[in-house]
Amino acid sequence: MKLVFSLFLASVASLSLAQKKQTPQEYIDKYKELAIIEMHRGGVPASITLAQGILESSSGNSRLAKLANNHFGIKCKGGWTGMSVRADDDAPDECFRAYESVLESYKNHSEFLRANWRYHELFELDRTDYKGWCHGLRKAGYATNKQYGNILISLIERYELYQYDTEDVPRNTETGETINDIPVKIATEGETVATIASANDVKDRHIRKWNDLPEDSEIQAGDVVYLKPKRRRGSEEKHVVSSGEDMREISQLYGIKLKQLYKKNRMEMGTQPQEGEVLYMQYKRAKEDSIALETATPAWKEEPEVFVNPHSIAKKEEENAEKLPPIKKSDIVVPDFHLVVAGDNIYRIAEKYQVLEEDILTWNKNLNPSTMKIGQKIYLKKEVADKNNMSTDLEAEAKIDSPTTKKEIKKIEEEITVDGPITHIVAKGDTLYNICRRYKITVDDLKKWNDLSTTNITIGQKLQVSE
Repeated sequence: MKLVFSLFLASVASLSLAQKKQTPQEYIDKYKELAIIEMHRGGVPASITLAQGILESSSGNSRLAKLANNHFGIKCKGGWTGMSVRADDDAPDECFRAYESVLESYKNHSEFLRANWRYHELFELDRTDYKGWCHGLRKAGYATNKQYGNILISLIERYELYQYDTEDVPRNTETGETINDIPVKIATEGETVATIASANDVKDRHIRKWNDLPEDSEIQAGDVVYLKPKRRRGSEEKHVVSSGEDMREISQLYGIKLKQLYKKNRMEMGTQPQEGEVLYMQYKRAKEDSIALETATPAWKEEPEVFVNPHSIAKKEEENAEKLPPIKKSDIVVPDFHLVVAGDNIYRIAEKYQVLEEDILTWNKNLNPSTMKIGQKIYLKKEVADKNNMSTDLEAEAKIDSPTTKKEIKKIEEEITVDGPITHIVAKGDTLYNICRRYKITVDDLKKWNDLSTTNITIGQKLQVSE
């Protein structure tokens, strides 16, 4: 199930860029519980998540954080098929992931680290070994700045973020946010339909009905749960269907009743739309405007609601919500050395054998990445390099002093944080109106920044959506 949390510009993203900036401590207070939940679900220490969020998003104040809910500077790599925006970073006009909410950004951060071989060894460290995690992230290439690990350690120690690495999962976690003006909560580990219903003084069947949850399905940790009925109209006018999305997920995303979503789009209950189709959520689509279906016939039929006396049913045993699955390590056999061929570079060699670039350079002390020659031997194991007197003595290398002052930290933060103008690539179903709503800007500003004389836009057109 795709885990989403509506209100595209929730939390800090709803604030104007001109308003007073959020402090690191305010950022910590706002997101510490979310970091703890993700620690138990995905395995990334809460201190690491919070420190990276502070650094990569400038405590939630960067344009990338406010306009795309991207708090960790994650780019469109690894087959990303979700929303995206463009901004300058290591290269001009790079593609960055965009999220419906800060919650989704935090979840994707955990999943991004777990899915990439470069970070696998970090998950074998003790959760409280924040220094090992910080240096490991830098070594694995999360950021190119050589001070990255040290600055994370400075932030963790300055704000005592390590205290959250031993915290239990928060119980009855409520975000204080709403979707489509409907109160919601984030399900935590061990919570079920029954426990959430009991905590909110409602019946199990109410939670299931409000969240369109079948009787044989259970709430999972990280799910967004509606605590009141969803509405007849969604929070946005339209939605473009992404790969793998189904009607229930879209209903949960925008706070619209599933039955109403089907009715507004003249679809039979149980059918699913194809990727790229545009769904209407506030008005009924024209009869002649049919939707291409992924499933032509319903996978299920809606059953009429039957009242059952809750006192006649024994309370179900609580089930522990599943965590992210274990990391799957590849079966790549690493040879003793690699012979350079045409087109090779350090990055490609590292990816081929899943050996970090820094290790390759350390073990091959005379290796110059910019002058590699075809047929050159590059050692891929430390013990082999040592036997051939190629490995350097790391302890003899000069150590980089850790930044300690706020001024030093601020300078590095400004270098790392993506905070330039954000651009949006027009997709199917986009209009000038819904683009402005998504980024909380005016039509006049959008036209001014992009030299538009009309409201006409075309698919693929690049629009600047921030100053």
